[in-house]
Amino acid sequence: MGVIMPARYRELTYDAPLSTPIKNQAWIAERDSDWRVVMFPGTPARKYLFERMLRIAPDDLEVVLLARPGYGRGHRRAYLDFNDQVAAAKPFLDGDKKVVALGVSYGGELALKTLVDHPAMVKGAVTVAALITEPRPWVQPFVDLGGAPVVRSLLPRTLHHARAEVAGRREQIGPLFGRLKEVTAPVTILHGDVDHLVGMNDARALRGYFGADADVEFRHIRGGTHFLEMQFPRLVFDAVKGVIARAEGPAKRPQSRPQSLPESRHVS
Repeated sequence: MGVIMPARYRELTYDAPLSTPIKNQAWIAERDSDWRVVMFPGTPARKYLFERMLRIAPDDLEVVLLARPGYGRGHRRAYLDFNDQVAAAKPFLDGDKKVVALGVSYGGELALKTLVDHPAMVKGAVTVAALITEPRPWVQPFVDLGGAPVVRSLLPRTLHHARAEVAGRREQIGPLFGRLKEVTAPVTILHGDVDHLVGMNDARALRGYFGADADVEFRHIRGGTHFLEMQFPRLVFDAVKGVIARAEGPAKRPQSRPQSLPESRHVS
């Protein structure tokens, strides 16, 4: 019989201050530390992809995973407004801890919006396999198929929420990306080269939205899939720690920075 390791985190239900307030869930690995990472999952939002991150959370970093509006217990509809999604994180942005926002896939845009909306509290961001343009071409026909009457009745509600979120983001990303030129906080972009859902060009496109002298690191993860949080959780934490180190260190802004940045690679 195997040894069952005790969980190092807990679930909590809290009041999320959306435009129409709701009850939401989050999972937290509490730590007596100065820093907290708040994680936005992709779409559909699935906790099991972050299980390893919650269980191996460092002793010097508090970790919070949001259920995301639309995916909490009792949520019957999708919440397409980025403002509502970011509002769900607000209770974890207040307080005496400094915050790094981390977002995976669809959640990458939410992490960036959290950074630009709350610069006094959020000191940096990490995006993981962020969806910036559109999913790979093979994905859209299956998304469309989910709207067919016969298929629609067979799919779980969360997949319909995911379809709506992918479509609903399109009118919101332009204004968001336009604000990234303002960002001076450190940002790290992680993207795997075997990501079957979002191409590497999305990572490069994201880098282009920041200013030329912005503190942005682009890590090309060799062998990395779309699910780096599950595949390489320590690598993701290393990226968070790197953002923290840059945020705490002296401001170092190069006089000029080439648009084509060197890529750091992980060899699996």
